[in-house]
Amino acid sequence: MTVRASWFSPKRFAVALVTVGIGAVAGMEYVPLVGTYVGTLLGAFVVGLAFDEKPTLEAGVAAVIAVFGVSLVAKVIGDGLIAAIIGLITLNPQALAISAGLSFATGTFGAHFGNDLRDGLTRPVDESGRLPDDR
Repeated sequence: MTVRASWFSPKRFAVALVTVGIGAVAGMEYVPLVGTYVGTLLGAFVVGLAFDEKPTLEAGVAAVIAVFGVSLVAKVIGDGLIAAIIGLITLNPQALAISAGLSFATGTFGAHFGNDLRDGLTRPVDESGRLPDDR
């Protein structure tokens, strides 16, 4: 297990924001209703594959920003800037909190699973033939 140098890395955050944002846009385009969350999960999975240290915090924050950003941009493109601002003002705070929590969760889960897969693929295989519990 490696010791993290810092809790939050701007480099990992920038990569996570771009990757998760692309995933959220692609998911919104191809999967109805929950596409942004599916895309966020897959984008964060890719971020987890890319970094040696776990980028869970960065991917979670990037997921929240990406989902709200994609939703805002979609509203601006569809209805215009004034309608987007009015739409944001009239949103229910509980719905915003649930959306933020779900976005953060999908981002962190995706990064965690991607990092675990990368660790499993890069860890050397024990060829001694013994099980870990054997002595």
